[in-house]
Amino acid sequence: MTLPELLRYYERKTASSVSVEVRHPAFYHCDRLKFAPDQYLHHSDFCRAAKLRDANAGCSANKLRSLEVAKRGRCFSGCCPCGIWEYACPVMHNGELAAVLYFGGLNPGEQDGEDLPPPLRTLPCATEDRKKKIRTAAAFVAEFLKIELELFLSSGGMDAKQHGEAFYLENCRNFINCHYLENIALGDLADMLKVNPNYLGALIRRKTGSTFRALLAHRRIEESKIYLTLHKYLTVTQVARLCGFTDSNYFSSVFRKLCGKTPLEYKREYKKEKEAPASPSPRGTCAPVRAAFPEATAPRHRTSDADSASCSRSGSSSR
Repeated sequence: MTLPELLRYYERKTASSVSVEVRHPAFYHCDRLKFAPDQYLHHSDFCRAAKLRDANAGCSANKLRSLEVAKRGRCFSGCCPCGIWEYACPVMHNGELAAVLYFGGLNPGEQDGEDLPPPLRTLPCATEDRKKKIRTAAAFVAEFLKIELELFLSSGGMDAKQHGEAFYLENCRNFINCHYLENIALGDLADMLKVNPNYLGALIRRKTGSTFRALLAHRRIEESKIYLTLHKYLTVTQVARLCGFTDSNYFSSVFRKLCGKTPLEYKREYKKEKEAPASPSPRGTCAPVRAAFPEATAPRHRTSDADSASCSRSGSSSR
């Protein structure tokens, strides 16, 4: 059984939503420690809807607080700002936080009640029996992760001699793919890899021709194209928030810069293409987004990578 399958199993068994926040680079480097894309974030329908309301600001701040508490190495539970009950189980390695398991998406009451907000009434209740099952499941998964992590590290999987350029680029790619919805920066990746951010930023730019911030924007724009073409009832603002942008105007500006047209124009052209199959696809007319980690080293822009260390945590990203 793979880790994604194990988490899906416990989601069904506990009627909860299970996700993980990884803090150790081994989780991006070892295939046995990788999860499904949606398992790196709170993915219940309720949480997805809640993140749309404030561009994920509240959930992002709450997760940061929970990570600080998790560093103490003890499991804890409580309600998030949206009223959802959640259980957090830290996974420690050598006294440092390696990952946090989150079991949540539950109505905090023992039973449905009229005093609860309507959206919470439809969620499974956090009964004592269900909480007990969650604590047991979390302890088992956490121990499983510790064993897999220890086996990988003891086999030399993270030896310094293996930390060549390919290692850092692979971790950068995986980090962006797993956290592009969040308020991430080059400094976060550098902290996890325990490397100087200036060195890491220069390496990424030299090997990909783009800054960390630009690669992050490319990933978000690629995701936005899926929403624009397959979810026609979503507004541009909603699409922006679902893809990690807090400002729809900034999202439209980045989209136009990379695709040569606004999100609405892209959406309209796709609709025309569907109605008239012989006409050119709008995706064919868009300027191709540079592959996240191409072999070519010639940079497209001469933007300073100094901003990559902070990566503008405001208008361009969201957790």
